[in-house]
Amino acid sequence: MGMLVAVPLAAMLLRPSSVFAFTFSDGTSSQCIAAGRAVAEVDADPGLAVGFTGKTVDGAGALRIVWNRAKLDALPAVMHDYIFFHECAHLRVPTRDEIKANCVGLKDMRAAGRAGAAVEAEIAAFYGGRNDYCARTLQCANADPAAPASGAAPRR
Repeated sequence: MGMLVAVPLAAMLLRPSSVFAFTFSDGTSSQCIAAGRAVAEVDADPGLAVGFTGKTVDGAGALRIVWNRAKLDALPAVMHDYIFFHECAHLRVPTRDEIKANCVGLKDMRAAGRAGAAVEAEIAAFYGGRNDYCARTLQCANADPAAPASGAAPRR
């Protein structure tokens, strides 16, 4: 899912427009806030967006989430929304660890009122055979379920 990439590669992948709000499957939107400011979101050039749905870029303090719009829009609604929290968590914590980003993202999704038993069951079903991946994510997120791991949920 998320990863930090070198700035020159990121520059080749980015389309010129940046936005500072993510649109959820229900039409509402939110911003990813990291290091005290809104994170820009950009769409990768469709011809170069291979092998990822979303990834994070930290180039000289310019934080971005890069989206493969075709893959993002093809996801089930729950996963479309969850991946926003996952990618934002990569920048908010910050971490390259996928389980930690899942954990923080899920805690933030819960804090934003966008997760619960039904949503989390859909996320687990999406990952299917990667049950250890989900089990480790839930174990982490449930360790202290009252507090978002990153300090606060993304702004709505």
